[in-house]
Amino acid sequence: MGVLAGRPEAEIVGALEAFRLGSRPATIMNRIVKGFDAQESHAIAAWFAEQGKR
Repeated sequence: MGVLAGRPEAEIVGALEAFRLGSRPATIMNRIVKGFDAQESHAIAAWFAEQGKR
């Protein structure tokens, strides 16, 4: 995925969900995202998406 700043929110949420489900290879993110609920994942994604607009 590389740089997250400015990527679409839906793309980031999708990646977080893929990590959570184990369908995207990871070394640590799969364990990190298990601690986030859906609302937190969307908030994180929205923040990163907004960073590209600054």
